[in-house]
Amino acid sequence: MSEAVAPEIAWSPQVGPQAIAISSGACVDEALYGGAVFAGKSDFLLGDFASDVWQGDKWIGVLFRRHVTDMDDLIARSHQIYGAMGADWKEGKKEWHFPGGSVLRMRHMDTDNDFAKYMGWSLSWIGFDELPTWETMRPYNMMKSRLRGPAINKRMRSSGNPGGRCHNEVKEYFGIDKFPGFTPLRDPKSKMVRCFMPGKAEDNKIGLAGDPEYLDRLEGLGDPALVKMWKKGDWSISFGSFYECTAQQLMVKPFAIPETWPLFLSMDYGESHPTAGALMAVDFDYDVWVINSYYGSGAAADHARGLLAMVGQCPWTEGRGTNLNLAPSDMKTKRSPGEASQARAPIDTFTELGLPLAMANMDRVNGARNLGNLINTNRIHFFSGYTEPLVRSIVGLQRNPNNPEDVLKASGDDGYDCVRYGVNHVFKPRPTAPKASKAVGTGGAVLDQIKNEHKGTGRYK
Repeated sequence: MSEAVAPEIAWSPQVGPQAIAISSGACVDEALYGGAVFAGKSDFLLGDFASDVWQGDKWIGVLFRRHVTDMDDLIARSHQIYGAMGADWKEGKKEWHFPGGSVLRMRHMDTDNDFAKYMGWSLSWIGFDELPTWETMRPYNMMKSRLRGPAINKRMRSSGNPGGRCHNEVKEYFGIDKFPGFTPLRDPKSKMVRCFMPGKAEDNKIGLAGDPEYLDRLEGLGDPALVKMWKKGDWSISFGSFYECTAQQLMVKPFAIPETWPLFLSMDYGESHPTAGALMAVDFDYDVWVINSYYGSGAAADHARGLLAMVGQCPWTEGRGTNLNLAPSDMKTKRSPGEASQARAPIDTFTELGLPLAMANMDRVNGARNLGNLINTNRIHFFSGYTEPLVRSIVGLQRNPNNPEDVLKASGDDGYDCVRYGVNHVFKPRPTAPKASKAVGTGGAVLDQIKNEHKGTGRYK
């Protein structure tokens, strides 16, 4: 009797983070692998799908890159792995067909709306290669609804490096700067478990054996931020950001705000996106202090109550009220639930609940410039432990290629917007003429406004 011969293994994960990430299929619904370049991210995605092809025709997946021109290297690597497994490549369809019936489709999704092409699909595995390069996470989130195939261990898998337009949103979603790597997070609504699984170039022993000088070349990139991002997988800074700063540079230890400092609230109201709020103060040197933050979803009344609670419960101001509450002008627009007679504007709800609003100066270019001036001169400070969501929204904002004076509008910039409104109002402009206006609403003079309101009280001198 002849001895049985074990089949040749076409590919196996490298010992370390890559193997851990691939072995997580039964307990992690959404995994992001990577951080540093050369960490074996493409192999992770291809290998993760291959690990469940034993399920046969129940195992149907799709692997996305953002642009069709980005697919070449990924497809080439898939030929090296899947070809050795006996899979058949269908060039016309850009699909791999495996013995037993499993299928992996290789597709691209250029814009946020392209997910509509795939809304009729029923899938067991969905992958996004270089997730931070998308405009937003909307395509990723929408594709979750297609995860409805009959297989077991259905899952989403993605890879990525720090940087890109979606950097902040990806970092926030996977809790990269909040929790250590490999920490599972359960979504309270969907009950899905997601996890960031960091990988570094040092973990790619096979790749480094073929190119032992690669790490040295990374050190030679010159830009320290780029080295931190690409070699170390550091998500705290985004190369090419509008503001070249880290969260640590903006944060300060909280302290009791003097009663004489004007206190105000700035908010960016959202219905299809979160509402963000910042409790801010300005000292008599025109330094801006961001003391507390609010993020929430829901109706206007929910936001009003949430913002009032954030202000009233702030330990660094002893819960004193604000002198001014800034909000975007679209809060004046009436929303109708169906009957014209029932139409009302969010500003009306806020006023009724005890939070009267003034309209913010929403100038984008001047706002970006004013905030940049404060950052560059170390004149804006965020309280550690209370304002991290706002800081994350600011750090890593990308420059608008069509208007270099402005940031690129992106999902997750609500915190930046509310800080920008506040800065626009308190920023002391340099007069272009001796008689230049300092009227409130032209970009500054909050202190002047507050002083005028308190004439004769002896509070301001």
